[in-house]
Amino acid sequence: MFNKTLLAILVGSSLLLGCNSSDNDDTTPEPDTGAETPAPDTSVVNLTDLDTVYGYAAENGGTTGGSGENKVEITVCTGEEMINAIKNKDPNRPLTIWVNGTITLQNANDSRIDIKDVSDISIIGLGTQGEMAGIGFNIVRAENIIIRNLRIHHVRANMGAPGDGISMEGPVRNIWIDHNEIYNSLTVDDPALTEDQVKDYYDGLVDAKGDAQFITISFNKFHNSWKTSLVGSSDSDNFDRTLTYHHNHWYNVNSRLPLFRFGKGHIYNNFYDGALESGINSRMGAVIRIEHNHFADMKNPVMSLYSQEIGYWQLIDNIFENITWEESPDDGAVAGEDAESTGELDVPYNYSGNLIPVHNVKATVLSYAGVGVIDTPPSPGLCAAPPPPEPVDPGPEPVPIDPIEPPLSVDWGAYDGSLQPFAVNSITLPDGTQSSFEPQQSGGAAEPNLFTANGDGTITFDSLANAADRSRAKLNNVAPADGVYPKFFTLLMGIQGNAGGNRILETEIALGDSAAAGATSRLKVVFRNDGNNSGVQLENADNGSSVTAGKGNEPDPLDMSQFRVYHFTVALTSPTTGNVALYVAGNNTPLVQLEGVTMRPASNNTDNYLQLGDAGGSGYLGDIDWVLWTDAGAYTPDMLKGLLPAGIGDISGYEAQP
Repeated sequence: MFNKTLLAILVGSSLLLGCNSSDNDDTTPEPDTGAETPAPDTSVVNLTDLDTVYGYAAENGGTTGGSGENKVEITVCTGEEMINAIKNKDPNRPLTIWVNGTITLQNANDSRIDIKDVSDISIIGLGTQGEMAGIGFNIVRAENIIIRNLRIHHVRANMGAPGDGISMEGPVRNIWIDHNEIYNSLTVDDPALTEDQVKDYYDGLVDAKGDAQFITISFNKFHNSWKTSLVGSSDSDNFDRTLTYHHNHWYNVNSRLPLFRFGKGHIYNNFYDGALESGINSRMGAVIRIEHNHFADMKNPVMSLYSQEIGYWQLIDNIFENITWEESPDDGAVAGEDAESTGELDVPYNYSGNLIPVHNVKATVLSYAGVGVIDTPPSPGLCAAPPPPEPVDPGPEPVPIDPIEPPLSVDWGAYDGSLQPFAVNSITLPDGTQSSFEPQQSGGAAEPNLFTANGDGTITFDSLANAADRSRAKLNNVAPADGVYPKFFTLLMGIQGNAGGNRILETEIALGDSAAAGATSRLKVVFRNDGNNSGVQLENADNGSSVTAGKGNEPDPLDMSQFRVYHFTVALTSPTTGNVALYVAGNNTPLVQLEGVTMRPASNNTDNYLQLGDAGGSGYLGDIDWVLWTDAGAYTPDMLKGLLPAGIGDISGYEAQP
């Protein structure tokens, strides 16, 4: 599968004092004088320029964040204060936000921290006071942003935001993430969770997706994480990203240190102190300069595995100490004991004043990484204690997944795939009238139409050439918005996947309610056929965690290249909680069954729609044969035998009983 042709001529390597080097030095042996070789200096290097930006963030005009003339400075104690400061920023003045307490989802009024469509902002913890507990940063379409001196930990997906400590969704430019401590947990206190569910309970610590350039990640502590740092969301997220990682301490982590797809990376002066599975994973043609790093007590510190194409690396004077190398289980590549380079990268910036000898890396990183190291103004005092929480109404008991009695008939909403979704009369509504999907808009701009009618009663959704664009067909008002619960929804889809290792389709049901005062629910489904991630993914459907059925690396994976009927039910007991089930191919035993869970919140509490298609950074390819829906109940396959519309035909598992 993989192309093992080297990107560039291999740069020679040798082992010297436990190091590897790609420099072509004279290898003539020195004469043996009988004198002992002096031990290398491993002391702490005195660093005096911690406020200087090095690496890719120093390019493109540099990264200054909230500093500069006419800047505004604000000290915050709560998430609500931080959100308001960002929202009300003067676009003509830099903004520095000093964090003087613990920001939580609760004191942010259950809102996420978006740094979106803004520029020139610094968010910095005061002394050792700044903390983000259970809530992270979502950086989208932003530039010249600095995040420093904060503890960011135990972040889960919420309010539609990724479950990352810091998430960067391109286009983003000039981001400096410096002197933070970012961590989750490798264990979860819930014996009901499977091993895979524990690994997915939290997401990444620092992730960069889409068009993310001129980023430096420096002097941070990264620990207690399964999925530490992802650069590029998938094998189709093919932007030329540019990131520098320097002087970070990585420990008690599993993998993704980082996982780097496409683009260029520079990783220097990092101390890697133990990794359960793997370290730097260069994939999909990425080229990484790996220089003066100390790798200790870990497995496969440098490799290229689990993608359609390999990535490359240039190794320069690194220490490999107590390393376990394991050969690739497929056609990937592992650096191995010889630690040879497979590519070459010249970076455009000067970093000689910041690069320290490799034998000093461990002691220096341990002394300088994390919070409380940089100089900040003194704290004005402890934040006021929050008021005691109001008593919470436990709400009604969960309703059962299945209605007690099957229906005698069903008034279906139907789209049969013979017409473009936007074509007149492409939809039959439950009351028998005709309608059509509406093209969605992003930021006020019309999205491209990536749906194509095939002339055989099916529609192809193809965004492989337009992965950066969103393309969505939306039908509004698909469920009652009367404030009455329980509410039900049943959705059936005939979907043909692809055999090319791509995502297939996104579908979303939002069950907003104009009578609801707060958040409401939606179910977002991603049909995938991209390697180990293949299967049917219910995003953030299980109390903030995603659930994937039929994953490619599980004992009974679904063949996502086949045509299949997917059947979803939702039964809401309140605007935010209820039951979700997934049935496949007419089998009455659910492949996924979630009871009494908090679902993914709708973007707006009045959102009420059925939506097909998306893209926005990932390529999709799949065919839609037909779609059926009803809000009359959460019906199982057995309850719908003989009740599908006549035009659909005989579908296995739904045939009328004799």
